[in-house]
Amino acid sequence: MSHFGVILIDKPPNITSFDVVRKLRKITGIRKIGHTGTLDPFATGLLQLCIGKATRVVSKLIENDKTYLATCQLGIQTETGDLTGKVIKQEAPPKISKEDMNNIIPEILKITSQTPHKFSAVKVDGKRAYELARQKKEVNLQSRPIRIIDFKINKLENNEITYVAHVSKGTYIRVLSETIAEKLGTVGTTITLRRTKIGGIDLKNAVKLEDLNSSNWKEYLIPLTQIFSLLKKVHLDPEQKIFFKNGGNIKTTLINEDEVIVLDNADMCVGFGCVNEGTLKPKIVFI
Repeated sequence: MSHFGVILIDKPPNITSFDVVRKLRKITGIRKIGHTGTLDPFATGLLQLCIGKATRVVSKLIENDKTYLATCQLGIQTETGDLTGKVIKQEAPPKISKEDMNNIIPEILKITSQTPHKFSAVKVDGKRAYELARQKKEVNLQSRPIRIIDFKINKLENNEITYVAHVSKGTYIRVLSETIAEKLGTVGTTITLRRTKIGGIDLKNAVKLEDLNSSNWKEYLIPLTQIFSLLKKVHLDPEQKIFFKNGGNIKTTLINEDEVIVLDNADMCVGFGCVNEGTLKPKIVFI
């Protein structure tokens, strides 16, 4: 398959991440497409779609940290943690000052673990947690390590807190909103959620799904060299390229690198490798 790379989509609300994959399959005519981190149906923003051979790097991109712009409605708690769920608690939140909001920021930044929401896609005994929750079955989820890399409150208006959170993989913003509300002495639910960044990739580079069609999609296909621009590059001549694709080790001027992107003379991605004592060893090869 000659066309492979990443397309950045600004996901609209009210569709699933897999709906986006399904639409792209129709547009591109390519079956092998995978996204690198689910967005809830009500959420919008950056969705990375790996096309063709690039699906082999999905696991690499999933590990990246993410940034979200979210709004939490104070005084309301829903069973799903967002607007789509049934309201299970409602109360008048306390009066919250600017000082109150500033005081919780250090506490939020100290969070090191989080238990996923029972209405999440985490698998429990082979089934999605949300499937069990919808069936009113007991859902026991384990706490998992996370990191809040940065956290900023933009505004508080009409009992709605808008904030920006830069978080590690596996962080649930719906749960974070509930935690913020709890620290302010009330309950809360996420009413808007927009992913603005994944690793070093920004939403401003994404295309709206309705603007893509079978004639122009290749214009938005980003090569892996650009996606992994921070990695050291190793260029191979035609003979070395064949040897590398067959699993062979190749001498290089680099000494030690945990991961490098391997290119041919035309700057096309051949694969990924590691360098140990001046020897390039294949890790992923695009044949």
